[in-house]
Amino acid sequence: MLSAMNAHASAAVDHLLSTRARLAPPATTRPVVDPLFDFGAGQPDPGSFPYDDLVEATARVMKAEGAAALMYGEYQGYRPLRELVCHKYELFEGLKVTPENILVANGSGHALALAFSAFVDVGDPVIIEAPTFSGTLHTIRRHGPEILCVPVDAEGMVTDAVHEHLERLRREGRHCKLIYTIVNFQNPAGPCLSLRRRHELIELAHRYDTIILEDDAYNELRFEGDVQPPVYALDTGGRVIRAGTLSKILGAGVRLGWLCAPRPLVPILQMFLYGGGVSPYMSRVATYYMRDHMAEHVATLVDVYRAKRDAMLRGLWEVLEGTDVEISRPEGGFFIWIKLPSGTNPARLLERAVQARIQYSQGPAFFANGGGEQFIRLAFSYEQPARCYEGARLVAQAIREARG
Repeated sequence: MLSAMNAHASAAVDHLLSTRARLAPPATTRPVVDPLFDFGAGQPDPGSFPYDDLVEATARVMKAEGAAALMYGEYQGYRPLRELVCHKYELFEGLKVTPENILVANGSGHALALAFSAFVDVGDPVIIEAPTFSGTLHTIRRHGPEILCVPVDAEGMVTDAVHEHLERLRREGRHCKLIYTIVNFQNPAGPCLSLRRRHELIELAHRYDTIILEDDAYNELRFEGDVQPPVYALDTGGRVIRAGTLSKILGAGVRLGWLCAPRPLVPILQMFLYGGGVSPYMSRVATYYMRDHMAEHVATLVDVYRAKRDAMLRGLWEVLEGTDVEISRPEGGFFIWIKLPSGTNPARLLERAVQARIQYSQGPAFFANGGGEQFIRLAFSYEQPARCYEGARLVAQAIREARG
């Protein structure tokens, strides 16, 4: 009854909705109610949260700053937090920027939305990866551009395909405003953009007069492999904006992210923020904690998530060995991407998963222009290693049962 009432109320105001509200319909992925194994969203491990240290940091904030911590803040964000972001970039990636390059936002999703709002009008061509993060895809759709997709392979975004789109648009007398790429442990497919392609992407951005929006939420959570310099660091011409977040290395509920941008762009991006700064209080708590614990806390997280990834991969391969399944082995991050074995019926697989109370993400959610039915994404971040192993075996068994 309540569902019917809500549907009726929604229909009654449909004609009042804005164009932007109509551009991005609600997601239709069917969740598993009360999952026994939650491999759906990229939730951080709740056992990794530094509860006691955050309590202590909160007390220090109130003692040191008192009423100032509860007042409106700087438009660009709490300066010590922006200084902390600069320190983090230099510590983990060798990137040197100043607090004037940093604009604090309400999580990286909000940060990305600021960049899309600043550059993308309805109908503008933008280039993104296929697959790409479903949450950002929803934000992109809400801005109404023409979405042009390029594939992802072991080196990340395929820059030859980017070039083809840009050249075709030029021949048609049209212009791509923005290229969006997830550079490290790409969500959902897992690869990192190679150094060669980072340089190629920058060259294309300059040649075709466009902006690169570099999304990097997971860089610190590297289990193995070499750190690549940020695209932002490689560019010398002001063509790159970089998004980051504390959601993966402190807590998703902290809701603190940022854009790192060339200084002339910061006031433009800031126009889409409300005054008073983003969460001046939580910015202080996060800063007081991370200033003292960042390196050691991140090192702990790397061990935590590596163990989960390895357990999930072990469970999957024990059951699916001998099939033509393709399973990613990301060097970091939260996700495993699976191309289902030939003959797998995705609808039947979902039925089996619902029966086993296993939550995962279906492939089509990550493709802007259709496709992806033969893919699923598993998040290993939330469950403990033993449950990652056990649940992965159940997922793999469900895949076998859904074949033929």
